[in-house]
Amino acid sequence: MDKKQEKKVSVGVALLSMLALALVLIGGFVVLELNTHVVFLLAILVIGIIALLNGFTKEELQDFFIEGCKGAVLVALILMTVGTVIGSWIVSGVVPTIIYYGLEILSPKVFLVFGFFICCIISFFVGSSYSAIATIGVAFMGIGLGLNINPGLTAGMIVSGAIFGDKMSPFSDTTNLSPAVAGTDIFKHINSMLYTTVPATVITAVIYTVIGFNIDGNTLDTSIIEGINNTLEENFNINPLLLIVPLLTIILAVMKMPPLIALLLGAAAGIVAAFIFQGEHYTYQTILNSLGSGFSMESGNADVDRLLNRGGILGMMSTSSLALLALGLGEMLQRMGVLSVVLSKMEVLIKSPRSLVITTLGTCLLTTVLTASQYIAILLPGQVMKDAYTKLGVQKRVLSRTLEDGGTIFTFLIPWSTTGIYVSGVLGVAVTAYAPYAFLAILCPLIAVFYALTGIAIFKESKSQ
Repeated sequence: MDKKQEKKVSVGVALLSMLALALVLIGGFVVLELNTHVVFLLAILVIGIIALLNGFTKEELQDFFIEGCKGAVLVALILMTVGTVIGSWIVSGVVPTIIYYGLEILSPKVFLVFGFFICCIISFFVGSSYSAIATIGVAFMGIGLGLNINPGLTAGMIVSGAIFGDKMSPFSDTTNLSPAVAGTDIFKHINSMLYTTVPATVITAVIYTVIGFNIDGNTLDTSIIEGINNTLEENFNINPLLLIVPLLTIILAVMKMPPLIALLLGAAAGIVAAFIFQGEHYTYQTILNSLGSGFSMESGNADVDRLLNRGGILGMMSTSSLALLALGLGEMLQRMGVLSVVLSKMEVLIKSPRSLVITTLGTCLLTTVLTASQYIAILLPGQVMKDAYTKLGVQKRVLSRTLEDGGTIFTFLIPWSTTGIYVSGVLGVAVTAYAPYAFLAILCPLIAVFYALTGIAIFKESKSQ
């Protein structure tokens, strides 16, 4: 790396950059209620001006931003591929079939806890929260709508289940990244995560069960369910054989097929199924165009139209472009040294294992807010905090666990993070609407703080080690 790229801003400039960014984000989102893309463009402009005034050249800033966009390319491609999956699975009847049988079988009282455990299981074996949300999550949103359940609550349940696999599955990228950064092995890492994730999962299941039991099933307007299912039967060939398509996609993911390839094959399977099962309902143009422009129909039932008129590559372009802007901005902040300068100064707060864990969570949250990246929120705090764990004699599996409790999870709760953008784009629910109900995401960091304050599960290195 050349000297120009090694330039770092001073502590004062780093704090000024963070303050300016906070003012733009809060002012844009909360006060002026601007479009998210516009807010990020303004943030990039402000940070760019600060960088220019502190010795960075226009060429360097362009290189920083492009480098960040490179990191967003895979996210953008996956988003576009998810669009093809959604479009093809709707026109093929896969999503309508899942919704149809879900409304026939499930009741509001058991839907949340049942859906939570299904999402936990699928995300664990697939090893990807993104895949779980894009497949079974989309179908559960439809079932929740039919059962007249708050969309934010349904989305929060889906996210909670998806997070379980993202944290605990040995197939998950973050489950492998965190111990690698911390300097421990994956088996010690997973063992350590049991201390926070298992209690959080149990409490989350209890909460969803209690919420379900308090839903008055007698107030459910069954005519809505009947109307949705009748409309689905009129416009699609509902057939249980269609469930082979999502099953095939899940099997490919479990076999560790790259997510992009597995989703593309899932979309292709959806198109084949559409020609086989829905040929009498839709033309070949409608079926094939669902990959690009999504599915669209006018059924006469507003609930069905609102649920199914979506998908396609074009339906994900807004979300994809937002991911490019968010990661481009995050890379600028990182390469300017704003994050490393500030995080390195936070080490003075570390006086004990208690403050060590809490500071690690704080750095993960700060990094997530500033960079919008789940991976940077694991990598950077892990690198900065590793020596502090060694000095205080705390095992690295505590660090890796805390990186997951912070870096992996906080991105689901930050509206402008790439993960938050992805979830809201796929499920059609704003982060602010589902976050209060994503109980697993809320409980894991809280339990980590409780352990830090009490000393529970803060494993110390032995003298021989």
